[in-house]
Amino acid sequence: MLHHIRSSLHWKLILIITSVISVILTAIGTFSYYKSSQAIDSDVQRFSSQILKQANLNMERYLGDNEHFFQTMAESTEFEQWTKIAVGERFQLYNLMRSMEERTISPYIRYHPELLSIILYQEDGNESVYRSSHAHDIVLDHQFSLSRVPWIKTIATIGSTYKHVELRRDYSDRFNQQLLLPVLTYVQKFNFSDKTTYLAMDISLLSTQAILNEIHLGDNGYSIIVDSRGRIITSPEPTMVNSLFEDGISRSMLDKEAGSFYLEDTEQMVVFQSINRTDWKVVSFVPYEDLAVSIQSIRNWTIVMTLAALIVSAVLIFFISSSITRRLKELRRTMRLARVGRFDIRTNVTGIDEVGELGDAYNHLLERVNTSIHELAEARVVQQRAILSALQSQINAHFLYNALESINSMANIAGHDGIMKTTVALSSMLRYTSNYRDTEVTIAEEIEHLHDYIHIITLMYQDDITYQVHIQPDLLKGKCLKAILQPLVENSIKHCYEVSGGKLAIQLRMERVEERYVSIVVEDNGIGMTAERLQEIQHALRQLRTEQEFMMLSRIGLLNVHYRLINFYRDKRTGITVDRAYGQRGTKVVITYPWELKEESPHAPRADR
Repeated sequence: MLHHIRSSLHWKLILIITSVISVILTAIGTFSYYKSSQAIDSDVQRFSSQILKQANLNMERYLGDNEHFFQTMAESTEFEQWTKIAVGERFQLYNLMRSMEERTISPYIRYHPELLSIILYQEDGNESVYRSSHAHDIVLDHQFSLSRVPWIKTIATIGSTYKHVELRRDYSDRFNQQLLLPVLTYVQKFNFSDKTTYLAMDISLLSTQAILNEIHLGDNGYSIIVDSRGRIITSPEPTMVNSLFEDGISRSMLDKEAGSFYLEDTEQMVVFQSINRTDWKVVSFVPYEDLAVSIQSIRNWTIVMTLAALIVSAVLIFFISSSITRRLKELRRTMRLARVGRFDIRTNVTGIDEVGELGDAYNHLLERVNTSIHELAEARVVQQRAILSALQSQINAHFLYNALESINSMANIAGHDGIMKTTVALSSMLRYTSNYRDTEVTIAEEIEHLHDYIHIITLMYQDDITYQVHIQPDLLKGKCLKAILQPLVENSIKHCYEVSGGKLAIQLRMERVEERYVSIVVEDNGIGMTAERLQEIQHALRQLRTEQEFMMLSRIGLLNVHYRLINFYRDKRTGITVDRAYGQRGTKVVITYPWELKEESPHAPRADR
């Protein structure tokens, strides 16, 4: 029997859970019966004290977490860096706040949604405000400024944390309706490099009241928090916040850490206890009749409920453990099959609990492993083809280099400058495209490569083709993927000039977009394309392609460049868009990719041709 229990998870669960429940229920019944036989007054005080202690532990942990986080913010290097930013440097302020949010604020606020906002303010004008998105649809007004808070100037001590409680009207809900909200504000004043700086953090006291609401001392009891001056910090009635407590009750609690007393005029038991490391006290008001009835009810119902719970628990434990272990056995069987390479078999584990989710996750894992195996096989085939293609290109490039050098020497001897310049341009293009070591180049180098191509084209078509490049000089040092502009210009010539024979004007513009991206626009005034063809190309650009499908795009310049961009940068906004230009005539191609400076200094491009 013992061996059977040790080898079966099913019977282990039944034995453990039954034992735990039996011990717990027996302990609860014995303790409740013993306590209910004592005097009601003694029971009320002890019961109330235990609940208040637990509430104080939660409150201490709650306040301690907030104070520790506030000090962490105040001592962080990001905050010190923020104080040194010059006035008006919004981009630096934004980046630093984002860094603080990702490294410090977000991990904390995930478990503390009571945090409403964090304000960094300098008297010289800089101010940054973080508004929590986890605060149950409570948002600080966008017009709020710490400089307009009247009591902020009264803080004289530097380096000490100041706490202020107030009913605030500068918060609103998701419907933009103004709220009357009790807020605890932590403020600390600093002086960095002769600049007075304030760090403030708003905490909703609704969460504090929620902790107090968990104190159940009678059906009509309630709890509040007061400070040493008798000022109400939080209350079930928000309008009482920041008002003064009754003088008679305040004197009864004066200079005492904890205790209780009876109010004869209201027939209430008042139980209070101090919160460590603060000057606050938790005060609970309990109607005496409620507690007396509760204690008697506990004594009568405990024995009945204990026996009933033991019987029901025994039945439920059997069925629940059977459900869990049956599905775990099915999951283990599938794992054993996967261990011998059977990734095509899926586990039949259903349900919406953790075991069901585990089964779904394992099936998803098997699906991804199976897909990854196929993708790896395809990637190896593509890799081998790429290696062979690169070797063949190197052989061809070596032959072409020698041939072009011979043509250049012959043209030099014969005095043909045009042929010399053309061979030099063609040789530069060949060396540029056959260099497989540099995937990224500077924008200046890419423009230089385009100039070489245009030089050869103008020899062929003379003045029928003109082009202009508009680019700010500071963009020339930026990075870009190699060979992304020449295919687009070649497309314009191939599908416009060579089809219609009319004069063709090509414009290339380059500019920064939203500081993070570069936009390159290639426009022509050609014959354009039909609506069906435009829709077909736009649809092709939106498709996600595998490496095998990319091998079929080697002759489609536009899709080739688009695929290389999205697979190199892995950014959602990166890629190519195509539309009509020049008012329904001509074609406009836009390349968008992330902006980044290249370390080495590039050569300046040649003049427009």
